[in-house]
Amino acid sequence: MPTAADGSAFAFPFIRIAPRPAKPRESGLTIVADRGLGLNRVADILDSAGDHVDIFKFGIGAWRVQREDFLRRKITMLKEAGVKVFLAGDATEAAFMQGVSKQFYAAVKALGADAVEVSSAQVTMSLDDKCRLIGMARNAGLDVVAEAGQKGHEDWTRSQAFVFRQIEDYQKAGAWKVLVQAEGISEGVSSSKWDLVLNTVARFDLKNLIFQAKDAPAQEWYVSTLGNAVNLDVDDHQVVDLEMLRRGIRKRHVFGLVGSLGDAE
Repeated sequence: MPTAADGSAFAFPFIRIAPRPAKPRESGLTIVADRGLGLNRVADILDSAGDHVDIFKFGIGAWRVQREDFLRRKITMLKEAGVKVFLAGDATEAAFMQGVSKQFYAAVKALGADAVEVSSAQVTMSLDDKCRLIGMARNAGLDVVAEAGQKGHEDWTRSQAFVFRQIEDYQKAGAWKVLVQAEGISEGVSSSKWDLVLNTVARFDLKNLIFQAKDAPAQEWYVSTLGNAVNLDVDDHQVVDLEMLRRGIRKRHVFGLVGSLGDAE
């Protein structure tokens, strides 16, 4: 019988739903994009869907214009709920350009976050540079989510070999997970490039990949094609919808029981 993280039963326990591994999970992670959310909204998300949230991603550099004590309180709230925190690549890129990467990673660790993202959305950065940053962040005691792809550019998907090389080098450098950028695959394209996703999953372990999926059709494709153990980066208002999809109680899967990898709750 599926239960919440504290062992209590979900509502209507006599109606079966697909099982999911309990937190802390190794796969089937739900990553929530946080664009500067206030503490009340974070508390609401944790109250209504905290059992289904694994990681908060502080994105778009919003935290650079928020008070440090506020960020500490938010991180404490999340970690008390069993939710990890990582900072998106915006400030990693700014710190790289300003030559303060080591100082930045030390400050992130001191703030209480678990990981950082290494990306090149705003600045030009070589693959070697990214791998050096991964090593630097690891030395600071942080996990690293390394981004494959290029935000704002569809043509990064043209070379499958280069995408594979990125992922391989990131993993050799010690990246914890590789996040596959949605722009160029399911966002900003005339037709989704699912073939690249399938070829990537055929080559690399699914549990080591995170896919951005900010719209319902993309989320449905990932779960229906790759199973409910796929790691997805979504917006905060999509958590419950995604969990219902993972549990097999949305759209054409209603009342069905989708298979699950790992130990069930």
